[in-house]
Amino acid sequence: MRRSLSDSGMINRQSPVQIDFSCYYAQPEIKSLAIRLKHRAVMQEMTSGEWKYNLTMKAYSDAERNNVIQSDTYIQLDQNIWVEIETEGLNEKVVVVVMDSCWATDQPSPSGALRYDLITNGCANPADQTVKVEGNGLGTSNLFSFNSFQFTGSSADVYLHCKLELCVTQSNACAPICSQGARRRRSAFTKYEDKNPALITMAWSN
Repeated sequence: MRRSLSDSGMINRQSPVQIDFSCYYAQPEIKSLAIRLKHRAVMQEMTSGEWKYNLTMKAYSDAERNNVIQSDTYIQLDQNIWVEIETEGLNEKVVVVVMDSCWATDQPSPSGALRYDLITNGCANPADQTVKVEGNGLGTSNLFSFNSFQFTGSSADVYLHCKLELCVTQSNACAPICSQGARRRRSAFTKYEDKNPALITMAWSN
């Protein structure tokens, strides 16, 4: 049975504290822990019905998206990072991209038993106040941010999976409406019958 960790304390955004002491030293030693992305960017080709497009996922260390996080760049736990998912080959006057969900697992499979949700039904997980979603369903690219983490008590890599769907524009009804108390989609949401929704994955390691 899959365990959702959205409302639990089973992820960690703080570095473990190691205290070395003896009769000569009273000051504890605190060692910082960093993680790094396994790839600078993730790219793949997608085909869904009549639509053919390229999908790219990149992470940045700044909101202006000037500094791409490289595969050899170490990130501190609890550091704010921005993830941009871009498409190439779609006409945003006809179709836009809706980020349906994003979640993390401790294994490459998106259906892993250990799961932590960042975005559900197009909206930020209300249990995680670090998650911000921008421009979802308004164009052919999406942006969201969150504070980096690792699974508590685990040294395994973290895999971030995002599922995206195409939406034929109709009176600008593709953008989800996210209220504070309840995260829900606009009832008028008209989704393209996507037989092959996009799934893209980015990973980071300890």
